[in-house]
Amino acid sequence: MAEAESETNPLDDVRDLAMRPTLGDAQSAERVYEALLGMGREGDFGRLGDGAAWLAEWQKRYPPRLENPTLAVFAGSHGISQNGVTLSSNESTREKVDALREGRAPLSAIAAQVETNIRVFELAIDKPTPNFAEEPAMSARECAATIAYGFEALEGEPDLVALGVIGAGIGTSAAALACALYGGSPEYWVRPGPQVPKEMNQQRVSIVSQALTTHRGHLTDPLEALRCLGGRELAACVGAIIAARHQGVPVLIDGFATTIAAGVVHALNPLGIDHVKAAHVTRRPAHEAALERIGMTPIANFEFNTGGGMGSAAAIGILRTACSPFIAQPSAQ
Repeated sequence: MAEAESETNPLDDVRDLAMRPTLGDAQSAERVYEALLGMGREGDFGRLGDGAAWLAEWQKRYPPRLENPTLAVFAGSHGISQNGVTLSSNESTREKVDALREGRAPLSAIAAQVETNIRVFELAIDKPTPNFAEEPAMSARECAATIAYGFEALEGEPDLVALGVIGAGIGTSAAALACALYGGSPEYWVRPGPQVPKEMNQQRVSIVSQALTTHRGHLTDPLEALRCLGGRELAACVGAIIAARHQGVPVLIDGFATTIAAGVVHALNPLGIDHVKAAHVTRRPAHEAALERIGMTPIANFEFNTGGGMGSAAAIGILRTACSPFIAQPSAQ
């Protein structure tokens, strides 16, 4: 069910921006590795060294440092949440948003500990997207506008943007989008963490299967697939990832849903997520499979059941540790 457009599709501008070439600063990354060699055996930093080099490359400076990291949490709601596919609800999403804004959530405490500013972006929680098993989740115009809204995560000139999403039905939406991007059965991509009841998992498979049939013929284009099957929070993450690349800001993705958002950008331009790293891998099998599709090795494995920004925030602490030896060097500027 493709939306009838006039002469131009609003998503064409997004596509053009995603395809526009942008490079990091390879020289700054090389300086990190040179400094590690200068430390001798004490410079055996493994993934910490790689993380520091990645930051230097995309911050385009040496030494790499985290002075103004932002955790952007996009909160959305889906019409499918009324179809028995989620343990959450729009009401619980509202409660999480309020807790984050008031500093009462566990994520608030973690972010404070790693000196990270949380910005919560509420995406019409009280107006869920339509049931994507029956009709497109967004019009082309709404999808493009929501992608553009994701650019706001870059306000305040952060030197790192970490992404998180919350909302009922997000995981099922991401599983449907994964089917469109990578093929495979709904059963493969719906695979949840250990806390999801069997009956709920079967309902998720049913919804995804119906959605793939409904939108058959319109899913080969990554942005059309996002429009038909995704949610506002996924579209906003796509926007944040694209904008960050052009502004020289590295990005951390969190759980399965943000990984699929990165997958949309990767499908548009395989070089479009070089500035992105996976903070962690959850216990959801489909998350590990999605990371493999975009060629990412997570910074850590905290064995969280879901994302929600927790892994992103914790990984910021690891990256701060990775930066510290270079900042402490006498020659650091």
